This record gives sequence, structure tokens and C-alpha cells, in this order.
Amino acid sequence: MKFIYKSILLSSIVITTGCMKGKSSVEGASQKAAEAIGCDSFKSKVYDSMYDYLDNEQDAPQLSEFSSALAEKIDAIALNQKIDNPEAVATLKQNISNLYKVLIEKAAELKQAKTAKEHLQTIIEMEMEDVSTPENVQLNQVSAKAFAQVDQSVKELDVQCGTSSPTTGETEEPGDPTTVDPGTSTGSTGGTTDPGNISDAPAAVSQKNVIVGSHNVLATAYQSCAVLEIPEVSAATPDAQGIERYGTHEDGIGGKRRVASLSSVQNTHPYIKVAGGAQAGCFNVRSNPLIYDYGGSASVANNIIDFSKNAGSGTSALGVDCSAYVSASIAAGGLRYKPGVENKAVYIRQNSSKFINAASSGFTCFSNATMTPTASIKPGDIVGVSGHVVIVDKVGADPFGLKRLKSASDCNSMTTSYFDFSVSQSSPSKGGIGLNKYIAKDYLRESSKMTTAFLGFAKAACQAYFGGKNVATPSSTYGVLRHKGTAECLSPRIQMAYQSCVSQCMQ
Repeated sequence: MKFIYKSILLSSIVITTGCMKGKSSVEGASQKAAEAIGCDSFKSKVYDSMYDYLDNEQDAPQLSEFSSALAEKIDAIALNQKIDNPEAVATLKQNISNLYKVLIEKAAELKQAKTAKEHLQTIIEMEMEDVSTPENVQLNQVSAKAFAQVDQSVKELDVQCGTSSPTTGETEEPGDPTTVDPGTSTGSTGGTTDPGNISDAPAAVSQKNVIVGSHNVLATAYQSCAVLEIPEVSAATPDAQGIERYGTHEDGIGGKRRVASLSSVQNTHPYIKVAGGAQAGCFNVRSNPLIYDYGGSASVANNIIDFSKNAGSGTSALGVDCSAYVSASIAAGGLRYKPGVENKAVYIRQNSSKFINAASSGFTCFSNATMTPTASIKPGDIVGVSGHVVIVDKVGADPFGLKRLKSASDCNSMTTSYFDFSVSQSSPSKGGIGLNKYIAKDYLRESSKMTTAFLGFAKAACQAYFGGKNVATPSSTYGVLRHKGTAECLSPRIQMAYQSCVSQCMQ
């Protein structure tokens, strides 16, 4: 099946090298799935194989090539395990081919995926068992049936797990004796990239949450512990100079940006001013400044997030968008999206709309927050609207200014002027600075959608405060998600390239 996002007009050289690269990716991705046949990790590794191919090739594999590669590996498994049942082996091959037909063809068809990025997001939704659309519900049903048929074939043949490694696909963090999750350190996405200096990662503490992850991401991305100490951006912060918007993204919404003057960015960007990495073995961010890149995302390889390399989904600018930053914070914070599903670096390919409703997105390790008479928003809450997502960072004693109100009737006339908290995000604020911490009441002047969301939460908090009872925050257009922090929802942290360069402030 030829997908509409496949390139048609290619030179003979590009065709030759592209085919060689695709063949290698098919081999690597199919090997990942084949090695897990008969293992508890099979389902996870099947999804990983798709992540690997889509992220590395920026295209979908041909079903025939993938099925053929898997068939050869199944024959090798049968020979190695002395399985003498040709008909059942043939059925296993067909069932696995049918499974990949769902992942490769059915998923793209039902979700009308026009790009590899959209296809990859669909595969993530399938692994999360997202039910936000009728198409996702249908995909969940057909994929569950396909996995069940493979499982039945495996049981009939009594195929034994072919790997000696544990099945969770994760490792203990270096120096973290409190982490008990076993496994291997190489999960999705594969590929060959220099992960930078991660060998002497700092000893980790047992605390795992979104704030820990967000601070680790900021320090690592900017290669500087100083970024965690500088004042939050406010209305008084001057715009960064030297960042140029030169067009509109292909989707017709976001802007394309680039560094037009390196020296100007170095002198005026509040975070690049204190960025580091000039020392040997680190990434020099001052010479390669991160700015806001709409649609941009960090590179992912060998289950490591690398902010020094652009994944190519935005522009040529080095930087990430809002959802990539928030998802990276979840990964670096040691948090799962749902019990039993590994913490994977590739999940930074999420989009902002996934953070509106935890249940429909399949994020069962999160819940949509409830406001209580004594507590409202908390550090680490994730607030999502269609098009943007932020993390609540620091929170004052009265974040919504409720104590100045006299009665429940005042809940309908709240303003952002009395908000006392900050948000952590990646945004085009202040000339396109990208990753930043921003005083909320000042930031909200830039975003009507986020203002509507936060005023909605403030009203719910006000009603809980004066009503003496809990108030939920359900909405179809915005959401505030809170991680449960339970044992089954914690995970080894995803490592980041060059994180050891800021070991003194990594948590």
C-alpha cells in the first residue's frame, strides 16, 4: 500500500540509498518484534517496532517487506526451538502479518494519516488504548483481536521467550538503588546516534514527579543549572532579539523561526544568557541556541532523549514545541502514562490535545484534577488545551486569589490579575524563546484559550472553597491532569543526552 505521505519524485541515487536504509530499518524493527515472540513484552515490542521505523524513516514500512522479514525470523525460531508443526507455524506467520496490517495499513486508513508523524501518534494512541474518537475505538477492537490471535498461535506452538533479558524494557537508573524495575536500557526508538555524555549520570533520589522531570529537562536542554534559579519571565522581561519569524508552518497555523543573529540571541535571550555546555563532552547551547520550534521535537534513539539534535518534525531550528517539552518532563520524571506500559522516550511525540481528558486518552496513571475546599492547583499539574499545554510550576499560598473574595457569588467574576503561580512551558513568548518559566498572570495575556482554561479551574476552586465540597473540572475543551504517583505508575526515568553535564542539579 502506497501512503500519501510517501515521496514520489526521487532521484535514482536517493531511491537507492533510501531503499538500503529502509531495508535496514525493516530488519531492525522486525527483529525487535521477533525476539519478543513468546515473551510477556511482545505487545510492547510490536509497538516499539513501529515507533522505530516511523521515527527513523519518516515513512511507513511496506507490509509485504515487514511480513517477509518476520516470516524468516519465525522460521528460525521454529528451527531453534525444534517446533515441528508447519501448519501452525504458517498460521502464526499469517496472524502476525494480519497484526501488522492493522498497524501499518488500517491505522493510516482510519485516521487518514497524511504524515509519518500523524501515523506515529496513532500508534501511540493504540498502545494507550485511547478512546477519544470512534476510529480509535475501532482500532482498539481490531488490534485486540489481532493480538489475541497471535497469542493463541504462540500458545499452540508453545513458543518460548527467546531472550534472556527481563521483559519490561527498562533499567535501574545509575546510582538509584531504590529503583527496582528490571530490564534492558534500549527501548524505542532505535537508530544509531551519539547519545552524548550520559555514562556518569548522577545518583537519583526516590522522588519522581512532573516537577522533577521538568526541572531536569530545563537544566539538561540548556546545559545549565542556573536556568533553574533565574527569575521567571514576566511582563517586564524584554523580548529576545535575533530570532526571526520567516514564514508559516505547513499546517497554516504555527510560525517558522530561525536564529537570524547569534550574538543578539546570546545577549538578550534570558535562558541562553546563562546556557552552558562549553566544556569538553557537553553540548554548547550558547553556540547552538534552543529557540521555539513549532512542531519541533528532540531526537530519540536507544530510548534516550537528545535536545542537541532536531528530529526534523518542525523547522531547521533547534528547539521543541509545548507537547514535546511536557512529554519529555513526564519521561524524565520517571512517570508512566498507564500501569503496565513502559516509560518510553518516543512518547515525547504526543500532542497537546492528549492532555485534556486523561480517561479518553488512556492515561490511567493520570486523572483530571478535582478542586477541594482546601486545595486547588498543585505544582506538576498539566494543563492542556487544543494547541498548547503547560506545567504548573511554583504555586503561592492562594494561587487563585480566593481569600480576597467574600462569597460564592464572586466566583463568576474572577480575573487572572490575582493569580499567584507560574507555569513551565515551551512557547513563542518574548520573541520566540522556547523553553521557559513564566508568571501565570502575565503569560495568560498571550493566550485566550489558556485564560479560559485557568479561569474555569479558578471558578471550580472557588465553588469548592465556598461550598465546602469537592468540585470536578471536566471540560471538552481544556483539562488539568494530575499524575497519581502510585507505585504501578512510577518507572525508571528516561535518560537524556548530556544530562551528566548538569549532574549537580539533576534530581
